Amino acid sequence: MLTDDEFWELVATLGARPDAQDDTPYEELTEKLAQGPVDRITGFAEVLARQLYELDRRYLAQGTGLSDDGFLYARCAVVVAGREVVATVLADKAAFAPYATDEAAHAESILDVASNAYRLKTGREWDHIEKFDYETGSNEKWW
Repeated sequence: MLTDDEFWELVATLGARPDAQDDTPYEELTEKLAQGPVDRITGFAEVLARQLYELDRRYLAQGTGLSDDGFLYARCAVVVAGREVVATVLADKAAFAPYATDEAAHAESILDVASNAYRLKTGREWDHIEKFDYETGSNEKWW
């Protein structure tokens, strides 16, 4: 498995730039994950899903004008920005606004990292289903 600290170290390799329109950091992270054991890849997917699930809150989505997918991509941007940003957004709704943009939507690339790493490592299609559903509206407690 993967600890939260290990997850955030891996995410930090993306450069905390969710608005960057460059796939290179995501490709490098994919390759790095593929060099390790499969359980590290699935662990990355699990921690990512949990982080996105925790950010799935109606009060963050309201007033942004984002579609369900857009809100998911904005949550990806918050995760790409780093652990401290996630904590800040959860504590202060106003801190979410800079991530609810079209530019930050490129951070959705983090959603493909684990499946691409798995395919690169094993040559097989990704069939792992994470414990937490990160689709918009899945966190019933906060919707």
